[in-house]
Amino acid sequence: MLENIIKKIKYELQFNNANYYVRARDKVLKTYYRWLLKKRIMSLPPVTLSKECAVCTLAILANKKNFFESVAALYSFCFWEKNINIHYHEDGTLTEQDIDVLEKTFPGIVIFRRKEEDVTVAAYLSSKRMVNCARLRSHFIFSIRLFDMLARKRTPYLIQIDSDVLFFSKPTEILDIIQTGKANGCYNRDVIDAYTFDKAAISKYIDKPVVNNFNAGVFLHNFDEAFWDFAENVLAHEPGAAESWHLEQTLFAMYVSLKGAFVELPRQYDLGRREKIAGTPIISEHYVHNTGYDFHKDFINRLAPVYLGNQ
Repeated sequence: MLENIIKKIKYELQFNNANYYVRARDKVLKTYYRWLLKKRIMSLPPVTLSKECAVCTLAILANKKNFFESVAALYSFCFWEKNINIHYHEDGTLTEQDIDVLEKTFPGIVIFRRKEEDVTVAAYLSSKRMVNCARLRSHFIFSIRLFDMLARKRTPYLIQIDSDVLFFSKPTEILDIIQTGKANGCYNRDVIDAYTFDKAAISKYIDKPVVNNFNAGVFLHNFDEAFWDFAENVLAHEPGAAESWHLEQTLFAMYVSLKGAFVELPRQYDLGRREKIAGTPIISEHYVHNTGYDFHKDFINRLAPVYLGNQ
């Protein structure tokens, strides 16, 4: 492998391509920061969860590639609220060593293995005659967020976060909804409408305007299995939708609009660093695409010292 890398470098050097140097630098830095992130996480004290007093279920979907990022995301939330159940849904790529890290960092965490869940959830959906949901679950990775997380939650409220989200202070707006029940949930605001269907198509399934700029990267809800009935109907009439990368987010946005009483999180729950760059004090950051290694630097330099100093 090293010989191939050297050969590639020698080849590129012939052309004096400035873009190549930028790409090479970014890859080296990203590799370094991922290594440093792993080192920091392995040094953190375990989070003691109070599952018997759980106010909500915190769920995440992750894989081997973004494993330590997912641990960082969970840690950043649990630092502020420990009365929760943590449900970790993996995509089939984690090793036993990864599982060991999770269990040592979050004693009491529940880990759902892809191979086992493929059988269990598919059988459950089929028993409910959710034919189209079961079909989607068989090949669309993000359907784990649609079906598995809901089937496995142990509290009325479920908060789903992406593995590229960090919390820098207590998410009071989210916890207030959980404690008071004054809303059905809340969600991160996106910069665009990233939906599978246009508004005309969406209007065939809901009699209310669809919420604008919904993003499921930080998403609290109290859905029950009625959501699956809704999804089954949409999927039955939109067979081509399963090819869309945004289908999971679109179904969530549609049902949020139909059910109502959902709160858009304030701008301090940032997405894409827009508010951070503007100088707004942020509660959370959803780094999304093209943010390089900012996630890693923020956890390493801003959050890890707080966690280590709190031992």
